[in-house]
Amino acid sequence: MKSLILTALYLAKDTLNRWMSRISSPLARVLVVYFLSLCALCFLGSYVITAKALRDKIRAQGGDLVHIMVFSAPGGNAAALPTEQELSDLLDVDSLAVRSVGSATAEQRSVPVFTYDFQRSSQFVPLLSPSAGPSLLCPMDKPLFRPGPMDVRLAGDSTGHTLMVRHLPPDHLLMRLMPDGCILVPPETAESMTRSRASTMQRLIARVRNLEGAHSLVRVETYFRNMLRLEGAQGQVVSASRMLREMDVVLSNQTQCRAAFCIGIVGIVGILLTALAGMEYRQNEYIYTLMKSFGIHPLMLVGAFLVENLLLVGLSFAAAVATFMQSQQIIVSQFFKMSRYTLQLDEIMPEIHLIAAMLLICIAFSSIPIIAAANREIGRVLK
Repeated sequence: MKSLILTALYLAKDTLNRWMSRISSPLARVLVVYFLSLCALCFLGSYVITAKALRDKIRAQGGDLVHIMVFSAPGGNAAALPTEQELSDLLDVDSLAVRSVGSATAEQRSVPVFTYDFQRSSQFVPLLSPSAGPSLLCPMDKPLFRPGPMDVRLAGDSTGHTLMVRHLPPDHLLMRLMPDGCILVPPETAESMTRSRASTMQRLIARVRNLEGAHSLVRVETYFRNMLRLEGAQGQVVSASRMLREMDVVLSNQTQCRAAFCIGIVGIVGILLTALAGMEYRQNEYIYTLMKSFGIHPLMLVGAFLVENLLLVGLSFAAAVATFMQSQQIIVSQFFKMSRYTLQLDEIMPEIHLIAAMLLICIAFSSIPIIAAANREIGRVLK
């Protein structure tokens, strides 16, 4: 054990002496790995930022939504839609369902009127007026009506009704379903406010929580199409899954470019590390052979070069990651023109793991000439 420790200390001292006598050797490895890793992070970071911006734009335009319309004949029973909790557990979506009960006129504008099922009361009761009466809801970014009480007249009804106007955030599911606003009526008063039977049409909107591609929407679409078929109801399911399929193809092609770029880095760094390691071993081959003749195992010599390269490459890569994370705002705003986007460490961590794995392959590849040289016969070197 003592001889093993002394050998390790001697090899460490020998490595430091080589660095001090030929500073260009470790410096070349550090600079090449640092700048290539930084370039790779910028390239792969642009891919992550582009994908992030594209997903945000898709969500803003409703790409993460699935719209379901279920029609029922007058006087017929409406299809039983799943509850909010059931859809959350089965499909990992946020959902909201309403039933059409006609239309109304408010300030010379036609506004659709909806009610809801009792099983979804927890979603809609906070949206009603303080007295739990009807309310007119419209988005904050398009305030068509001023907040407060308002008189409306239902279609086909000569009497007016007073309700409360409320503004909701534009990303609220009800506003995503009815972007121009709607009147929400509690189910117990829906029959008294309209002469026709409630629910000739039901509308449900589901928002996918984790949009990872077209398959996230297709899974929800398939569920509702199967539900409509089993219920024997007429309906329509609409989503942006076709557009997301095209986006998935584009992202897949970018993934191939990423792989090719990383392979190029592996080639450059691998050739550099292999050439320098082989050259330095040959310059000290006589000393290392003497050490072998004294009983030192060749694996110790190979391990010394592996640890050396691992230390230099690891420190260089860590410095490149730190530089990228600290200067990414400048890189993103000046080169990618996306100043409002920033990357968190967890968002780019898959790319960091990819580059790190490629660098480890380089280090392992660079040990091949060392292994071959360390296993040469002692007599051929010392003769």
